[in-house]
Amino acid sequence: MARFIDLLTFSGSVGDVVGCQGPYGFYIRSRPRKSEKAPSRKQREARTKLGMAMAFLKPLKEIIYVGFASAHPSRSKTAAMNAAASHLLNYAMEGEFPDISINPAAVRLSRGTLMPLPDVSLEQTGSEITVMWSPMLSPFSGHADDRVMVICYNLEEESVEVGEAVRQDGLLTLDLSELPVGSTSIVYVCVADRNGKQFSNSQFIGRIEQ
Repeated sequence: MARFIDLLTFSGSVGDVVGCQGPYGFYIRSRPRKSEKAPSRKQREARTKLGMAMAFLKPLKEIIYVGFASAHPSRSKTAAMNAAASHLLNYAMEGEFPDISINPAAVRLSRGTLMPLPDVSLEQTGSEITVMWSPMLSPFSGHADDRVMVICYNLEEESVEVGEAVRQDGLLTLDLSELPVGSTSIVYVCVADRNGKQFSNSQFIGRIEQ
């Protein structure tokens, strides 16, 4: 529906034209038309990959918003998600279209220069998982009170469980008894400084079955 500004200018669409008030005055352009041409194989591949990437990352968005913020001057949520999606599309896609899959080990949830966890490992006992690492406290390997976040991403429920500790603890146990039996989860760890402003690159530490 068009809104007339005066006798010669309008805002909105009239027939096949659209009137716009831009920074340099009023102008008219053709109404965009939906293409009747079938998308090419490359277009379908690009759309499929982008759709898969965004579906995989969506449940992790709150982690990504903070995990990528320090790596981008704008610190915006959009920039953070775009950076995570770009990394996934470039490094974590496997196979040939249409048989494409995501390699969780190559996905990144945070980016930064903070020291990651050395000698990190994962153990599962029943419905609990324990993540262990070497504190290795020194000016060059991180601070004792760096925040360690263990992220468990359940693929069936598309749910995320997060546990927190500090670097000097050397381990963290997470109870996953609420997750459905027979489901699969993937586990990551991120490290942030005490203020949550600097991050390490996230680390993929394993896949577990409930």
